[in-house]
Amino acid sequence: MFQSAKFRSTLFHSSVSRSIVRRSWWLSLLVASVFNVSSVAQDPSPFVGDWVLKLGNRAFAVLSVVRSGSKAEITGSLVHPQHFSSSNGYGIYGIRGAVAKYAIVGAVVKEKCLSFTAQNPSDPKDKDDFEFCVAGSGEGSLRYEIPGFASWPVSKANGPPVVANDWDSSRTYFVDDSEISNPDMQRIFDEDQKDRQPGLGNIDWQKISKADAARRAETAKLLAANQLHSGEDFQRAAFVFQHGEKPDDYLLAHTLAMVAVARGDGSAMWIAAATLDRYLQSIQQPQVYGTQFFTKDNEPTTQEPYNRSLIPDSLRGSLGVPSQAAQEEQRERYDDEEGRKH
Repeated sequence: MFQSAKFRSTLFHSSVSRSIVRRSWWLSLLVASVFNVSSVAQDPSPFVGDWVLKLGNRAFAVLSVVRSGSKAEITGSLVHPQHFSSSNGYGIYGIRGAVAKYAIVGAVVKEKCLSFTAQNPSDPKDKDDFEFCVAGSGEGSLRYEIPGFASWPVSKANGPPVVANDWDSSRTYFVDDSEISNPDMQRIFDEDQKDRQPGLGNIDWQKISKADAARRAETAKLLAANQLHSGEDFQRAAFVFQHGEKPDDYLLAHTLAMVAVARGDGSAMWIAAATLDRYLQSIQQPQVYGTQFFTKDNEPTTQEPYNRSLIPDSLRGSLGVPSQAAQEEQRERYDDEEGRKH
């Protein structure tokens, strides 16, 4: 499971940002075991049952809490994929290996929460401490008892769900993942693109600027309400803020693009590069990928300021950005279309 408490504490507190703590669970697929545990002072009934943590539409982990004996002892297990890592609980990545089962070997009720220890039956020293809280109506939360670690939402199930084993180990999953994109974000993005279809020379920019501001405000409300979930949602939001007016708009757009990539939308790599370029130029720094082109009346199209030496073309290709030679062809084509001299 996760590293020992001593190492965990050292790693966590040595981080200046206190933002990244990686954990991995390493174990073999085991036959279920039952362990008797200490008596609890309060009624464990609200915690009894099977509780599932889903990533998207698939079960990632199942917590089974069993009440046994007249002394209300608690047993049970925590089942999950064999290997995974997490950064403070917000994203889960590197998921691979067979499904494995850890036994609950110690538990105590503290008001609305159950503190328990899960143990690797093949290694008694391999343990992790958890806090499981019940909010009512079959909803609860599960978290590692580590400062700063996010809680995972769990729901009560009718019978133990089957934990999935077909994860993409190269992808990061989030508890609010969804394969269904937000229709409002789709509409906002479509409107953004439609306004730009006439072409740069045929756009009423004063009118479009007002519409862009309204779209950013609407997208910000969706973000604040946690209504964006899919990679497509965040990519579309990145385009909306890319059409902003100030550095913070472009920096937010870049962040949204990175979230889109983290959520499995590889096509968002280009907008991730373009948003960084636009942000850099908005703070009077050279762009580094070459995604931004500028035109002035009767002057050739330019990409300046542009630091051409920092990023090799091999990396541009990985981001879906054309090579510098292809960019030069693109720049000349813009001038040909507008009748400008090279």
